[in-house]
Amino acid sequence: MVESEQARLMALHSLAILDTPPEERFDRITRLATRLFNVDIALVSLVDEERQWFKSRQGFSLTQTCREESFCAHAIQGKGIFEIEDASLDPRFDTNVLVTARRGIRFYAGVPLATADGFPVGTLCIIHSEPRRLSPQERQALCDLAACAEDEINRAGLENELVSVNEVKRQLAHDEARQRLLAEALAALNEISTSNHLSLEQQFQEALALGCRYLQLDIGIISRIHKGIFEVVSVTAPQDVTMGVGQCLPLANTYCDMTLKNNGFLAVHNAALSDLRHHPCYETFGLEAYIGSAIQLGDQLFGTVSFSSAVPRQQPFAETDILFIKLLSRWIGSALERQRVDALKSEFVSTVSHELRTPLTAITGGLKLVLGGATGELPESTHKMLSMALKNGERLALLINDLLDVEKLLAGQLNFICHPRELGVLLNAALQENQPYAEQYGVTLRLEALSKERFINVDALRFQQVMANLLSNAAKFSRLNGDVVIFCDECDKDVRINIKDSGCGIPEEFRARIFQKFSQADASDRRVKGGTGLGLSISKAITEQMGGTIGFQSTEGEGSTFYVTFPYAEERPHDAH
Repeated sequence: MVESEQARLMALHSLAILDTPPEERFDRITRLATRLFNVDIALVSLVDEERQWFKSRQGFSLTQTCREESFCAHAIQGKGIFEIEDASLDPRFDTNVLVTARRGIRFYAGVPLATADGFPVGTLCIIHSEPRRLSPQERQALCDLAACAEDEINRAGLENELVSVNEVKRQLAHDEARQRLLAEALAALNEISTSNHLSLEQQFQEALALGCRYLQLDIGIISRIHKGIFEVVSVTAPQDVTMGVGQCLPLANTYCDMTLKNNGFLAVHNAALSDLRHHPCYETFGLEAYIGSAIQLGDQLFGTVSFSSAVPRQQPFAETDILFIKLLSRWIGSALERQRVDALKSEFVSTVSHELRTPLTAITGGLKLVLGGATGELPESTHKMLSMALKNGERLALLINDLLDVEKLLAGQLNFICHPRELGVLLNAALQENQPYAEQYGVTLRLEALSKERFINVDALRFQQVMANLLSNAAKFSRLNGDVVIFCDECDKDVRINIKDSGCGIPEEFRARIFQKFSQADASDRRVKGGTGLGLSISKAITEQMGGTIGFQSTEGEGSTFYVTFPYAEERPHDAH
C-alpha cells in the first residue's frame, strides 16, 4: 500500500497541475455538472499527501480541504462511482465537519480520475445538501463528464511534459552551442600558442582578447602577485579604462584577493547581488561581472588571469566558461615556465659555449701544427691517435658553433645580408663544397640542370649553411654507393630546391618533431650516425628568416626528400656573385 501510494503521488506531481490557476476547460465541465444534475456543488479535485485541492469548483468557496475530511480520498480507492445518498446516516462521515455544518453535505457522488498509467489522482464529484440517489442515466452522464475531465488532466500532463521536453531541448542546444564556442576558442588559443611570429607578450595579448570575446567581458588582465602587491603583466581593455602594464595595486583592493582566498577560482556574474558589493574593488572600479583563476608556476603562485566588466551578466557563468579560464590559466603558467627554463638554458648554453670555444681553438690549432710536422715526424700510431683527436675536436667545434647559432637566432642577433643570387651558381657551389664529405660515406652528389637561370634573394653564406646541413644529412643516411640528387621544381613565382636521398626514410613517430632542437631519430649513445640534432632546427630558422619555407617527404625503406622553397627575385647581375 505504501509503495502504491508513493507511485500514485509521483504520478500526480508529474502532471504539474497542483496549485495552478483556474482554467476554463475544467470550469466548463463543473458548470455543466451543476446544471445537469441540479446540485449545489461540482468539483474537480486532486488528492495529494495531506489535502484535496480543487482545480475547478462551482458552489464552493474553499480552494482545498484536509484529506482526512475528504470524501474524494475514499472515492479514489475504488473504481466507478463512489455514491453516498445521505452522509448523515453513514458512520464513515456522520461526524465529518463538512456534514455536521449548517446545510452540510448529504449527497455525494464522485468518479475517480486516473492518469494515462492508471493511477487515480482525483475525482469529478457532485455534492448536494439534501439526500438523493442517481438514476442509471445520471450515473452514465456523470461517468461521461468524468471521462472529459480525465482527458483534460492527462492533456495538461502531456502539455507540461512537452514544455519540459522543449526546455531540455533548449538547454541541450544552448549547451551544444557553448561547447562549440569553447572548442573554437580552444582551437584559436592553440593557434596563438603555437605561432612562430608572436612573442610571448603578444601571445598573452591575443589570448586576453580571445577571452574577452568568448566570455563577452570588456577587461582581461594577467597579473603577477608578490608580497601583497598586484602588478599588471598584460592587459586588454577599452580606452576609457585606465589600466596599463606595470601598474601596481594593493592585492587587498582587487577581486584577485578573493580569488586566491577561494581556492584559486572566483566567478561572480552580478557583484551587486553578492558579498563582493562590500569589497574595495567594487567600490573603486564598480566591476559587476568577474571571473578569475590563479596561475601556478610549478608549486609557486605567479598571479591570476581574470576577465571583468562594469555591466553584470544576465546569467551565471557556465561550466564551459569555467573550463575555458582554468585551461587558459594553465597554459599561461606553462608558457611562463617554458620562458623561464629557456632563459636558464640559453644562459647555460651561452656560458658553456663561450668558455669552451677559446681552449678548443687552441687545442685544435696545436694538433694541426703537430700533425703538420711542426714538432718533427710522428710515428704512425701517434699520428693516427692525434688525427682522431683533431677530428673529434673539429666535431666539438661544429657543435659549439651550432649552439651559438641557435642562441643568436633566438635572440634575433644572427645577421642576414640578402641579395639576388644566381640559383645555378649557388647549387653548384653547394655541390662542390659538400662532395668531399659525401665521399666519406661512399655517396655521390648529383645536380640536375635548371631549365633556365633564375635568381633568388638570399644571404649566400646562410644559404650554403642550409644546403650543407641538408646535403650532409642526405649523405649520412644514404646507402653505400648511392646517389643524393639535387633537383628543382620551377614554378612561375618560386622554386622548390629538392635534396633526394636513397636512405632508410624517416620513422613515422619522429616526423612531428624533426625540426625541433636536439631531435634525432636515434638519440641513444650507441647510434651509428653522428650529429647534434641542431642542423635541421637551425636550417628551418635560417630559411624562414630569408623568406623561404622548408619541409620534407619520406617513405620508410625508400628514402627522403627535403626541400626549401624561395620566391624568385628580379635579376641583378652586379649583385649575383
